Amino acid sequence: MYHGFGFGFGYVLMQVFIFLMVIAWVVASLVALFSLRKATLSTIAKALWVMILLGIPVLGVVAYFIIKPTEEE
Repeated sequence: MYHGFGFGFGYVLMQVFIFLMVIAWVVASLVALFSLRKATLSTIAKALWVMILLGIPVLGVVAYFIIKPTEEE
């Protein structure tokens, strides 16, 4: 009877998936921050968006890309 403690294919696949999701979140956050830098918003609005993007990791980025904040003139 074999009781090996090796890593199975499913374990490795899950670790790769988690790693890719973290990389995707970092890239999406950076894209959102750089696009926020170019947005025509007040300083307070930009500061609030930065706190949302960094404070609520995944949902903040998703909300930013759904809302696409711009200042109405």
